[in-house]
Amino acid sequence: MYLGKKTQAGCILWAGCCNTRGYGIISGQQKVLMAHRVSFALLVGPIGELFVLHRCDNPPCINPSHLFLGTHRDNQEDKVKKGRNAHLKGVDNGCSKITEEQVKGIRRCYSEGETLQALADKNGLSKSTVHQIIKYKSWSHIQ
Repeated sequence: MYLGKKTQAGCILWAGCCNTRGYGIISGQQKVLMAHRVSFALLVGPIGELFVLHRCDNPPCINPSHLFLGTHRDNQEDKVKKGRNAHLKGVDNGCSKITEEQVKGIRRCYSEGETLQALADKNGLSKSTVHQIIKYKSWSHIQ
């Protein structure tokens, strides 16, 4: 079974849809299945109630030799061991869409009268995200 592109590290990357965290997904019959779980079940064996973890720490990877079974606790310990347990702020967070300078600019422009919608459009953000920034509910570490 080959459903993706093989990388230099030996990962086989899922070629279909992925969720927001980068994991491959398969949808059908009102159910969403995780591609790495399906790969493991088809090519290795039953999963039961266990988690399917990645040795490679690469969410879209479906290579069964990179996958192993574990409990919730195993999954948490694996996350800590690989340094993915920190709650990173601002630009250190890989999901960040803007910089600290943009945050300061958003707050300054809002205080000068620019609307939430205009700031959202200018920065490629939603109006609610801009509101969260202005109210210091996000990016609170930036003054």
